[in-house]
Amino acid sequence: MTTLTERFNKLLFNQAAKGVLATPPLARGKNDFAAVSMVQHRDVVPYLVAIKSFALFTQPARVVLVADPTLDHSDRAVLRQHLPHIEIVDAVGFRRPALPVGGCWERLSAISVFNAETSVVQVDADTVTQAPLNEVVEAALSGTSFVLRSEAGVEITSLDHAAEYGRKLCATSGHIQPLVESRMNELPHAADWRYARGCAGFTGFGRGALNPQRLDDLSSALRTLHGQRWNEWGTEQVTSNLLAASAPGAFMLPHPRYCNADSQSLDTRLAHYIGYARFTSRRYEQQVRQTIRRLMDAKA
Repeated sequence: MTTLTERFNKLLFNQAAKGVLATPPLARGKNDFAAVSMVQHRDVVPYLVAIKSFALFTQPARVVLVADPTLDHSDRAVLRQHLPHIEIVDAVGFRRPALPVGGCWERLSAISVFNAETSVVQVDADTVTQAPLNEVVEAALSGTSFVLRSEAGVEITSLDHAAEYGRKLCATSGHIQPLVESRMNELPHAADWRYARGCAGFTGFGRGALNPQRLDDLSSALRTLHGQRWNEWGTEQVTSNLLAASAPGAFMLPHPRYCNADSQSLDTRLAHYIGYARFTSRRYEQQVRQTIRRLMDAKA
């Protein structure tokens, strides 16, 4: 249940975020990679903050939006006004029999297609970029994958280690994520995989790290282990973490330079305002106001 303070902070955020609609259109960037996001109707304004702040510091040549079915014609018109070079693709076109429906699976499916053409950085609509992201740009241009730490200390591990930790979590949680993690070492060729308990809200896939067949095969193998529970919310994040962490040369983004919003420090460059941390303070609203000022200054 949200508190009165959270409701008030959300109101202030919504008022501030609308200021992004007065900022200039985003020009096509010079760096050869794609920023991919999945957006629904209610997140159009926060997404514009997220993608414009990200692009200001990273200059992606391509911006791809996977459109949730709730995205209407007026939403698309606003997006094209602010992002003239945006590529809007419908989420339903990326549904495949081997994959669950919903739960951001269409986003990961789309990434598996675009990743054959270019490196991809998945950018959630509830992120804010505050400074240059040198590690991200270098990784995208070199074709290296990365994962955002969900908390300090998370590292890329073997599936045996991931399963051991997952079993510990299962003692106190019935959530699908630790359940899947607890049996990861039962995957075919488990020794060839790596895992990181990261956050899929900001993930990098070096060009060629992912393709539709690899995604379908992994989903099918995990469905065999978990049956109908594989359709639950949270399985997309586990799969994204598996695929990104298993790519050659994959690394964890330095924490707290890149982090969930409740772990920010003076060094934080990208914050992910994941649900539980979104409106506990006015920080999201304040960073949005700073972003809008930067975007207006860039115009000048």
